Amino acid sequence: MAKRSLGAYQKVQANTATPMQRVLMVYNGINKNLKIALEAFHRDDPSRFETINNAVQLAEKLIVELKLALDMANGGELAVQLNALYVFWLNHLSQGNREKEEQKIQEVQEMVQELASGWAEAEKQLKNS
Repeated sequence: MAKRSLGAYQKVQANTATPMQRVLMVYNGINKNLKIALEAFHRDDPSRFETINNAVQLAEKLIVELKLALDMANGGELAVQLNALYVFWLNHLSQGNREKEEQKIQEVQEMVQELASGWAEAEKQLKNS
């Protein structure tokens, strides 16, 4: 019951959010899943590789959603740069997941955090202007 309520709340939140807030929500989802994967590297659990795989794949799906949402026709240089970054993230995560290289996943997670912080700051400035 609580899980359904949370899902309904998140759906309403996503539907009422601004485009910038939606992007931030996706970045936070990517970050959350990469943290799960990174924590699993340090568990002494036979299912840790499955946890890593599942969390990285969820993060990759979210990155693909960001990539598909880019307006390449009207987005200019920013869209081109974000597209290249998302392709890099996908390749890096895929390789890190396949070879179970924690460092590659950590590198992407740090970039996601940095970009999410930039979006959050931009949103804050928009609200204050």
